[in-house]
Amino acid sequence: MSKSKNTILTEDSSLAAKVLKEGGIVLFPTETVYGIGADSRNLSACLEIYKIKNRPADNPLIVHLGNPGMIQLIGEVSDSVRSLIYKYMPGPLSLVLKKIDESVFSTGLPTVAVRVPSHPKVLEMLSFFGGPVSAPSANLSGQPSITRLEDAISEFDGLVDLILKGPEPEIGLESTVMDFSVDPPKLLRPGYWGFEELKRFVPNLIGVSSLKDGETPASPGMKYRHYAPTAKVFLTETRSPESETAAIGINIPSGWKFSLSVKDNSEYMKHLYSFFRDCDRLGIKEIYCFPPANESGEEAILNRILKAQER
Repeated sequence: MSKSKNTILTEDSSLAAKVLKEGGIVLFPTETVYGIGADSRNLSACLEIYKIKNRPADNPLIVHLGNPGMIQLIGEVSDSVRSLIYKYMPGPLSLVLKKIDESVFSTGLPTVAVRVPSHPKVLEMLSFFGGPVSAPSANLSGQPSITRLEDAISEFDGLVDLILKGPEPEIGLESTVMDFSVDPPKLLRPGYWGFEELKRFVPNLIGVSSLKDGETPASPGMKYRHYAPTAKVFLTETRSPESETAAIGINIPSGWKFSLSVKDNSEYMKHLYSFFRDCDRLGIKEIYCFPPANESGEEAILNRILKAQER
């Protein structure tokens, strides 16, 4: 898609809401990654997101809401879901529910994924807007999600109507997604919250499931190669440093052409995608990812690395 728009760069969340109301496309930071959003009830605006990202038409968007009370207006909320909302929202959790508001875009599915982000700037925007905003992660389809403003501007200036400036994402990986349109509920994508944490609160939760042939995804990150740089990605425990390769991990050895040694899983999550992008910028051909620590965040980091490995 040609970069033909005069993109506004602003910290004014009320202006961002105005652009959404007028059918525009807004790129904004969340606590997880940057998102690219449109009015959920404006079909043409939602479809424009797919054109901008070159996104497969059956890959759904996540509806972002300004407060947890709005969720019951969009999807079916059981007592167990209500308890989960109370405990984890606002925050990095998305729930797939049976849709009750037919005006909300959902790629023709009878379900809809919803979340209430905790990022103060996007909450301001959603409050001014007053309705649902459908948004996938801000990246060209399949590539690593964006976690830095400089990458957002570089990739989307001229493609979107407005880029909202604010604190950059703290988590660095996309939200956890749970499917409550089925019984028992399923974990579709791990994120800041992983399976073991959530299973303590949802005892009958089923672990991450893969799609069957021909099945339509209920959530982003399930069907297609995701989160991947141009460079080939490998998960390794033993690779020795080489001058033309890159590596990321906890306390890794030096000697690579480019590397990032992180102190824990939180830093690993926060910097993984920006590291991938920097590797591509430097022309790195192979990236070696060392395993994360056996602690919170491990599942999400491994999920993203393995998705990036797929070819």
